[in-house]
Amino acid sequence: MAITRLDWPGLRNARDLGGLPTRDGGEVRHGAVVRADSPHALTEAGIAALRAHGVTRVIDLRCADEARLRPNVLAGDPMYRLIPFTDPDDDPADELSDLAGVDELYRCRIAGDARRVVTAVAAVADAPPGAVLVHCQAGQDRTGMLVALLLRVAGVPDDVIAADYAYSSVCWDSPGECEPEVILSMLALVDDRWGSAEDYLLTHGLSTAQLRSLRTRLRGQAR
Repeated sequence: MAITRLDWPGLRNARDLGGLPTRDGGEVRHGAVVRADSPHALTEAGIAALRAHGVTRVIDLRCADEARLRPNVLAGDPMYRLIPFTDPDDDPADELSDLAGVDELYRCRIAGDARRVVTAVAAVADAPPGAVLVHCQAGQDRTGMLVALLLRVAGVPDDVIAADYAYSSVCWDSPGECEPEVILSMLALVDDRWGSAEDYLLTHGLSTAQLRSLRTRLRGQAR
């Protein structure tokens, strides 16, 4: 499996989803979606690399307080959008036990924060032509959940989705931090409760036109 890690100064966990294989023998298109950690420390050389890669939309999944503490260096650029994946004042995970695992956290959020999740997915679908960069703080949890849904829509098999998710541990040099079973547990809940990632997205507000746009972005020609 080809994982395209990007050497953008100021980022440690940046990679293009392009090249990941799909069930029908195809692959995700290069230059469609980039996943990353927070670009608050992105250097001038990093910004130049981002622009050269064709990024035209940056979607920040952090909450407003996180974004204020560590502002995205592109926050003043028209390409930037702050679209919080969760709301600290209305967090379904508050109901979880302190002993809950990361898998339980993901399952809680994918169900309880479904409208916010789909708002972020819709922002990818509605982005202008070019690459979309999605990030949270470390680029592994919120970003990992969003990317798993995008890759499901693209037709990427679950074992490849899990391997891409786990690769964040390599980027951060933290073995065992992103266990494949965690993202697989989240996807299993999506399947069990809604039938598929597509049905989950459509049930919570994504339009059929946006779903088609996602597939075109990820698999077809540049929009």
